[in-house]
Amino acid sequence: MGPKKRAWLYCRIDAPEDRNGVLRKQKKQLYDFAEQLGYQIVGTSIDLDQNTELGKLKQGVSVKRFDALLVDSLFHIHHDRNQALRYAHEFQSLGIEVFSPLEGRIPAGRARYDRCLRTGLSLDVQG
Repeated sequence: MGPKKRAWLYCRIDAPEDRNGVLRKQKKQLYDFAEQLGYQIVGTSIDLDQNTELGKLKQGVSVKRFDALLVDSLFHIHHDRNQALRYAHEFQSLGIEVFSPLEGRIPAGRARYDRCLRTGLSLDVQG
């Protein structure tokens, strides 16, 4: 068996502070998801209201410290779907897959994502 794949967890809420423990719940869910997929967790980034940590993570991705980015859902990458898909595409173009426990593998292209939502198929469907 080869080395374990490495995952980075990204948690985000669209609020200036986490009064209800949502980030803690996201982090636990992503830890459990990483374990289920057999990933070794190599880091975590957390954003409140902005995407500053995601931006830093994207800039540092060239050193390929991880194989997958795990997020709670596509909309936790960014509240705007098009921007979220751009981020997912940028990561995937660098060889980093984006996964969500709610949506499975998030496809890089908007057309594939829209088709999956329209047809009710899992996002991890290839094509």
